[in-house]
This record gives sequence, structure tokens and C-alpha cells, in this order.
Amino acid sequence: MTQHEGRIGRYVRMVAQPGQGDALAEQLLHVADSLRDSPGCELYIINRAPDEADTVWVTEVWASQEASDTALSQDLADAGIGGVLALLAGPPELIDLTPMGGPGLR
Repeated sequence: MTQHEGRIGRYVRMVAQPGQGDALAEQLLHVADSLRDSPGCELYIINRAPDEADTVWVTEVWASQEASDTALSQDLADAGIGGVLALLAGPPELIDLTPMGGPGLR
């Protein structure tokens, strides 16, 4: 195993209600900012799909599943995840990954 054993990664695809892509991205940026000092959060990047105005992707890397579970169950309520959920056209799509290494990953 690599030096990143135990880390988890995730891509999350969220589709906003029609015309609400900008609002969804802004709300997710607020969530990302609130996770900046969350223990175990190594990466939480908000991405826009250039050809899908209402689609926002989140790229996550966590030190462990436990760190992810803890932060996403406690911190997101304070960060305004309810505002995110209100903007969604449907449930988020999750792709779980195992980070292997590369620039930006310590």
C-alpha cells in the first residue's frame, strides 16, 4: 500500500434545480470554507461543469472515513447544507475513490 493508506476520496455530482447552478455553487463554496479547518479534510474543491450550467462537482480527499463521517455529519449542518439540499433537483451522485498520490496530495 502507498503512504496514503486509509485516505478516502470522493467525487460528488450535484444538479441544481433549473437556473440555480450559480446559487448552488455559491452555497457549496460556503460549505467548503467552513470545512477549511476541519480535522482530516485534506481537499474539498468546488468545480463547475462548463457545459452544464446547473451542475456542480465536489472533489473531496479525507484522511480517513472516520474524519469524513465526523465532519460531514457535524460541520455541514453549521455550514448551511440545508441550503444546498433545497437547491438540488435530485439526490447527489457519489463516486468513492482511493487516492493514490500526485501533486497536491501530501
